[in-house]
This record gives sequence, structure tokens and C-alpha cells, in this order.
Amino acid sequence: MNEANKELVSEHDVQRGGESLTYVLRRPEHPCSLEERLLLITVGADWKTHLLTEPYRTTADGFLANGHYALSFDIPCHGERTGPHGEGINGFRNAWLDGDDPFERFVRDAAAVIDDCIRLGFAQPGKIAVCGASRGAYMALRLLAADPRVVRAAGFAPVTDWRILSEFAPIREAAGLEALMLHRYADRLAGKPLFLAIGNRDERVGTLSCCKLYTKLADTNRKLGYPESLVEFYCTDDPGHTMGSRWYNKGTAFLLNMEGTGGGRHA
Repeated sequence: MNEANKELVSEHDVQRGGESLTYVLRRPEHPCSLEERLLLITVGADWKTHLLTEPYRTTADGFLANGHYALSFDIPCHGERTGPHGEGINGFRNAWLDGDDPFERFVRDAAAVIDDCIRLGFAQPGKIAVCGASRGAYMALRLLAADPRVVRAAGFAPVTDWRILSEFAPIREAAGLEALMLHRYADRLAGKPLFLAIGNRDERVGTLSCCKLYTKLADTNRKLGYPESLVEFYCTDDPGHTMGSRWYNKGTAFLLNMEGTGGGRHA
């Protein structure tokens, strides 16, 4: 961010489970009214990546350009929240094995952050979107499934099944690991607009698994009386575990088009 916009970034602390959790909020120079305002929670390894680094900041930039707010925070086992279980996806694995589920922990963290944002007037229920890339996309979809105040999500090259990742290879057959698949959350994701994009040869997180998630979601929506078109899915020609800016832009436009939620000014 440039010097002129630094005053539009603020840090806020919430207390959850005896831990102080810091989230970082970006506010536009000319914000929408509260009635029109949307809040984006952008999820990555650490808050700086998804708020300030290309191409991940694309979605936050798009929200600010339209008068909305965006925030992020370090997820468990990342950034300043690396603890006894280790760092990164290895930390996820070790924490989960130790009975300290980092994915449920993230959902509780996000709920506390949302509570604080509503209290401070940054957002209101039903006008909150979430996005993420790779591991952050998995977290984003878990939050969409868990918190009714979050109504729309975008996942870029998402992890959908942790058993595919090399870090989880040593425990691939562990009881309960299959239950972490996003496919198991299809009923809770039904009826909610969702954008998904992944490269057609993403061996890191598994293109086929993501394609199967899309068909599962479309089928679940149809069976429950929702339009299959609620899920917008792209299998792209991006190489490996990468995602081009075109798809971040499309995902951003998707999230801003929150019909019936007072989407504010759109570019």
C-alpha cells in the first residue's frame, strides 16, 4: 500500500479462548453507508499476504474500490500464531493429530472477529463474504458452511481433501481424516453462492477432487431445490498450483454481486 493509504489500515484485538487474536482491517477512503457496506474476510497463511500482496490482495482491493471493507488475520500455525505443533501445513497435521483441530479453531476465530466487526459497525450479518487461496480457500469454505452471517465465498485453487497433500501422506489412513473433506460439508454449503477455480493439472491439491466437489455441490443444490448455478466453477489452464489474476478478478466480481444485500458501488 502507498503512504497515503496507510491511515486506512487498523489493527484490532479480540479475546478468544484465553488467546488474544489480532485482525487487520483495510477501510476505503470513501466508505459505503453501513446499510450498503460489505465486509470481506480474506484468508491466507498470514494476514499480510492476502491484504497486501499480489495477486492475493486483488479481492480486497476490489472491495475497497467499491466502498467496502476487507480484513484478514493469521490462521492457526501460521504467521505470528506458530505454536508447539509447528508451522504451516505440517503444523495443521500435528495439531489435528494432537486433538487440537486447527480447522474448527479457525472457524471459532473467525466467529469472534465477525462479532467484533459487527459490534464496531464495520459489518452486519448477511453482508459478509469470504475468500481464500489453497489452504485459505479450504478455511473460507469451512467458514461459509459454519456461520450463517457469511453468505458468499470464493475459493482459488482450493484444498478440498487434506489426504492429497504431501504433508498429510504419513497419516493418510488416519481415522477421521476423510471427514475433513469439503465434500462432507455439501449440505451445509447448499443454497450459498460459491465461486471455485483451479488449474487443470494441479497435483498439489488435486484438480480431480475439486471437480468432484463441484459436482457434489451442484447435485446437492439441485436435490434441495436450489439452482445448480449457485456454484460458479472454472477448471483453468493455469500451470501447476497457480492461479492467474484473471480468476482473482472474476472471483472478486462474483463476491461483489451479492444480490439482495445492498452491494454498494460497483466499478
